[in-house]
Amino acid sequence: MIVALLLFCDALATPLPQSKIQVGGAEFELVTIPPGKFMMGSNSGPGDERPVHKVTINHNLEIGKTEVTVAQFQAFVEATGYKTEAETGRGAWHCPCPDKLGSSPDLSWKNPGFDQGANHPAACVTYRDANAFCRWLSQQTGQHFRLPTEAEWEYACRAGTTGDYAGDVRQMAWFDMTSQGQTKPVAQKNPNPWGLYDMQGNVWEWCQDIYRWHYANAPSDGSANTNTDLPTEAASRRVLRGGAWCRPGTSCRSSFRYPAHPAFRECGSGFRIVRCKKAPVTKADVTAVPAKKSRKPAGHNGKQPSALTLAVDGIEFDFVRIEAGTFTMGSPNVYVDVANMTYELPAHKVTIDYSYYMQTTEVTLEQFDLFAEATGYVTDAEKKGWALHGDKGWRHEILSDWRFCGFTQTEAEPVTHISWYDAIAFCRWLSEKTGRDIRLPTEAEWEYACRAATTGDYAGTLDKMAWCRWNSVDRTHPVARKKPNAWGLYDMHGNVWEWVQDLWHDDCNGAPTDGSAWLEAGHGGYVGVTRGGSFAAPPWLCRSYSRMWTLLDYMVNRNNGFRLTTSAD
Repeated sequence: MIVALLLFCDALATPLPQSKIQVGGAEFELVTIPPGKFMMGSNSGPGDERPVHKVTINHNLEIGKTEVTVAQFQAFVEATGYKTEAETGRGAWHCPCPDKLGSSPDLSWKNPGFDQGANHPAACVTYRDANAFCRWLSQQTGQHFRLPTEAEWEYACRAGTTGDYAGDVRQMAWFDMTSQGQTKPVAQKNPNPWGLYDMQGNVWEWCQDIYRWHYANAPSDGSANTNTDLPTEAASRRVLRGGAWCRPGTSCRSSFRYPAHPAFRECGSGFRIVRCKKAPVTKADVTAVPAKKSRKPAGHNGKQPSALTLAVDGIEFDFVRIEAGTFTMGSPNVYVDVANMTYELPAHKVTIDYSYYMQTTEVTLEQFDLFAEATGYVTDAEKKGWALHGDKGWRHEILSDWRFCGFTQTEAEPVTHISWYDAIAFCRWLSEKTGRDIRLPTEAEWEYACRAATTGDYAGTLDKMAWCRWNSVDRTHPVARKKPNAWGLYDMHGNVWEWVQDLWHDDCNGAPTDGSAWLEAGHGGYVGVTRGGSFAAPPWLCRSYSRMWTLLDYMVNRNNGFRLTTSAD
């Protein structure tokens, strides 16, 4: 035992083999890490780092000594004429800070919002940009370059260590307390025991894997996880690792995971490369997903109960049965917003030829807390460290999430600060606990249930049914305190916006007419739909047919929640 420990310590102290390549006037240094085993994840971190599991890396891992620099990325751009997604899109996001909100069209790797030298890490880089760089480097060298898998990345980062960090984080990492508000030249801090610089801090580093909110059934051989558990692959996120100059030191932990859509870019997103013997078989570069609809629930035989109650650890979830039927979905009026968008047009007939159960209320704080306590789940707002508030002009609100929503909530109030991914994770968990297929409603199912056979703007007298801007005092209220609609559903108007399965499209042309979800990758797959208005919304946004677009990945709104649906079978 003692001999093994001494040999392990000697191995850590022995410099690992290194190599260099020259491409387009840029030099790349690689460190060769030998095969080995390690325990991936953490029992002390967020729930997505569990379960801790053994991973065996059976191959030599040649990984970049540093993050890809501005000079290296510039060589790629000059050789290919490549334009990054920040340049061809709408710029990039500012790293969250109180005095900067959202994105700027001027931000890109050329101008991340601060001065950079050639030896700074390239920033404002998307997952797709990073893969394009790897393809170019492979073509130029005749070798195979790619992004690391998540397991390879953590193995290299830990460098034989087992704690939260591979050393003294202040001596190894540029993060919010050490960076002075921007990236720093690579290799200025101490390396980890295997000679890798900035594995913790400076910029986030993209990995190949599709993000899942837990490690259940994760690969144990170091390969990438390419399986999604979302309703559509178009909305799948990838994994960023290592923290960044603009993030707290806790995000630099060796096991910390940060999910992001492949098109995500901020002034703290970068990457490092891996060289391998052959091109991996992987779905790592998903750029388009064909049109897709959700699977319609199967029909049922026999009489189903008109109400359903599910219980988990003594906490109940009440549902009411919604019968099959036909309705006109969308606006009866030509409503055009300030951007000249006709979100709710054209009105179209939808036939839902199956029954389903809709939760009578929005998911409450008590119900969501049960999930979080059972799984260790950390919401997107908690991961990001901020949420979007619109009560005093749109702004970032630091440390704003479902636990700290800006006002004191009771357990009976709807949970807030929920992203689409948070809602999907909750549904997966409750499905496992109850043995039923729990999911978000489709947009058609939601509007059909909200209207409850009515045809006007609202399913009744709004003030008697809804908490909105004019009566809420800018806060949520306990569910089921206002009158329900004709089918027994509470707060379909107001209280919190409610996520549906569908991805966003600017109008209803081509929308499904059978009640299924519209899962075609509109807007690249990273914009979703919320319904019903909220405590902060004016009455006209609480209409039965009002649609609100919300970024699935980056933007978590303080007034977003959800309710559940399950099949009647």
